Amino acid sequence: MGENFRLFVIGASAGGYRAIKQIVSKIPLGLDAAYMIVLHSAFDSSSSYAETLGKFTELDVVTAEHKMKIRSNMVIIAKPNYHLFIHQDRVLLSKGPRENLFRPSIDVLFRSAAVAFKNKCVGVLLTGRLNDGTSGLSAIQRCGGLTIIENPETAEFSSMPSFANQTIDVDYIVNLEDMADVIISIHNEELPIKKEIPLSIVKENDIAMRIKSQIELQEELGEQVPISCASCGGPLWQIKDAKQVRYRCHVGHAFTQEALLRSQDSALEEALWLSIRTLEEKRTLMQTMLNDFESKKMKQLVKSYTNKIEEVSAHIKKMKSVLQIND
Repeated sequence: MGENFRLFVIGASAGGYRAIKQIVSKIPLGLDAAYMIVLHSAFDSSSSYAETLGKFTELDVVTAEHKMKIRSNMVIIAKPNYHLFIHQDRVLLSKGPRENLFRPSIDVLFRSAAVAFKNKCVGVLLTGRLNDGTSGLSAIQRCGGLTIIENPETAEFSSMPSFANQTIDVDYIVNLEDMADVIISIHNEELPIKKEIPLSIVKENDIAMRIKSQIELQEELGEQVPISCASCGGPLWQIKDAKQVRYRCHVGHAFTQEALLRSQDSALEEALWLSIRTLEEKRTLMQTMLNDFESKKMKQLVKSYTNKIEEVSAHIKKMKSVLQIND
C-alpha cells in the first residue's frame, strides 16, 4: 500500500448481490486500492459468494479471515454471521452483538475503517432496506473520508441510501452503472484534508470490538433511557451522536430508532406466541381436569372449570387476532 492508497468499504442489503457484481466487474486491476464488502444475508448462508464474484473480475476476491492483511487489488467479503472489523492494516472477525439487527453490520465495518484509514477511507452505501450504514458513513465523513451512496431514485431498494441522504451531507450520489467510474476517479484524485478523529467514534469502535469495558464507555457516549434492549432486556443508552438517534446496551447490541422498533416488534410477537402456547397448554390441562370432574359428577367444579376454559379460550382468540391468525 502506497501513500495514496484508498480503502473502499461497501455496504449493501436487499438487491446487493447484483449491485456489487456490477461494480466489482468494472474495477480494473492495478489501482492502489482495496475493497471490503458487507452484504446482509442469512446467518447460515453459504460463504461461497467470494468464489462466485471472483469469476467476474481479475481482482483477488476472498472471504474475510481473522488477522488477514489488507493488500491492494483485494476484494474482501464479510464472512456470514461475523462482524468485519479493520484494525490498523488487518482484518478482524467477531461474533459480537448484532448492530441494527445484523451481523455482519455495515456500520461496524464503516466505523472501524474510518478509525483505521481516516482520510484514505471511502464509504459506499448501496441498495437495501432499513438504515444500517448511515451512522458508519457519518463516522467516515467525520474522520476525513469520502461518502458515496447509490442514487435512491434508481436503487432496487431505496431505504438505506435514501435514509443516508436525508441524514448526512453525502459527497456523491451515483447511479449504479456509474459507480465503478466514480470509484476509479476518486482513486486518482488527491486525498482529502486530514481530520482529527472524534473521540466518540474511537470509543464506540472500541465498544464494538470489545476492547474496552462496556458500561463505562456507554456512560461517556450517552445517557441511559427508560427503554430496554429488545435483544437481551438490558438497559439502553442513547448515543449523543450528530444527526441520527441511536442506542446501545451494556452487552453491545446497537440500534437505530427504526431497527429498535423492528426488534421490539419481533420480541413482542415472540412473547405473544409464547403466551398463546402457554394458554393452550393450560386449557388442555383444565379440559383433562374437567373430564375427570364430570366422570365423578362434581357439578360445582364442572361449572367452575367450564367457565375457566371459556375465559382462557377468549384470551387465546384475542391474542390470535392480534397476530392475525384464523382458527
